[in-house]
Amino acid sequence: MAASLVAGAMLARMRRFQAHGWLQGLIVVANAVVIGAAMIPSLSRYWPHISDTPILLVHAIAGSVAEILGIYVILSAGLRWLPERCRFTSYKPWMRLTLAAWLVAFGLGAWTYQSLNGGPAAAPAPPPKPAAPAVTRVTVKNFGFDPPELNITAGTEVEWVDEGGKHSIQADDGSFKSDPLTAGASFKHRFDVPGRFPYYCEFHGSAGGQDMAGVVNVK
Repeated sequence: MAASLVAGAMLARMRRFQAHGWLQGLIVVANAVVIGAAMIPSLSRYWPHISDTPILLVHAIAGSVAEILGIYVILSAGLRWLPERCRFTSYKPWMRLTLAAWLVAFGLGAWTYQSLNGGPAAAPAPPPKPAAPAVTRVTVKNFGFDPPELNITAGTEVEWVDEGGKHSIQADDGSFKSDPLTAGASFKHRFDVPGRFPYYCEFHGSAGGQDMAGVVNVK
């Protein structure tokens, strides 16, 4: 989207105003869809931990300002029924301000993504010790669990090891839940009762096997 907005600015410099208007308008509308479908739900999931990741709030504010500016420019420049007092008379300053706001939001978005999901472990993990027969390991990385479905016997302890990003382990039925995990951290839970135990990451998934989710089958 940031690249498309820059391309739209170049179209304006080439005086291809109709193509410029259509491209910028489509990008603003597409971004509004992404905000409603993905960004707001993601923000709501992280909200209880917002104090741990203040960059997320800064990015949300910057992105909101950029989107509001984009909508205002479209309404003022493209819809003639907008009251005269609500329109601007000089297009270039407003459009340049909007483009600058979008590029700032884009940069903050990359920073936010890196902070929440892309950070490597602070230090290389020591070589794993041979696992005891009653312990099974699940790797947490790339927005997924490996393996996603685990078959164990009662009395086995499962250890989830985070190899990248910020995640959590939470049972659909609430029988177990970890604190937020970062790269290099782990969470353990022993399964003593037979049954099927679906779980998910509260940041990137939801109960019922949605998105980042897994299941432990205990026999």
